[in-house]
Amino acid sequence: MLNTNLLEFVTLIWKKYNSNTVNGVTLKKLANTIVTGKTPSTKIKENYGNDIPFVKIPDMHNKVFIDETSQSLTLQGANSQKNKYIPANSILVSCIGTPGLVSITDKNIQTNQQINSLILDEKYLYCTFIELRSNKDMIGNLGSGGTTIKNLNKTDFSNIVINIPNTDKLLEKFNSVARPIFNNIHENMIQTQKLKKIKATLLSEYF
Repeated sequence: MLNTNLLEFVTLIWKKYNSNTVNGVTLKKLANTIVTGKTPSTKIKENYGNDIPFVKIPDMHNKVFIDETSQSLTLQGANSQKNKYIPANSILVSCIGTPGLVSITDKNIQTNQQINSLILDEKYLYCTFIELRSNKDMIGNLGSGGTTIKNLNKTDFSNIVINIPNTDKLLEKFNSVARPIFNNIHENMIQTQKLKKIKATLLSEYF
């Protein structure tokens, strides 16, 4: 609940900037690189282990930051597709099945093919996250396919236009407010996960 309130608060702040002081820019111009994920061969069991988090859409639900994943890769598996590494402070967007989920990475990860990742200058991280999250329905409607399974291809995804502050001064002013809020969200997430692990350990030992 606390993180939800913090996210709503920083979104309201962004809307203030989003009124008269923004420029529209496509994702392909904003990002340094857009990476579509890939799944290493599941026939090679040595590809899967505990080294590199492997993000899939269920890992993104209701997550500002990716704190845990249901599956991880070994270094062998991840290095079999070295061009699919996604660094910390990148933005993940689901584009197949459930288009429009948006999360931030806090470590080096890889994703499956249902997710496009934006590797971008960190100064654009927070406004881009909020813009994409606020346009979840629009992103979903861009996807082709049936009513239950939609597919937003990389070209259409790359051409999505979002708003960013039209001067570096305004961008830094927004970031000076947004950065500590997102840091708080991240720290709250870490503490919540620690408490869950402690609870699980206690339950397994005493019950």
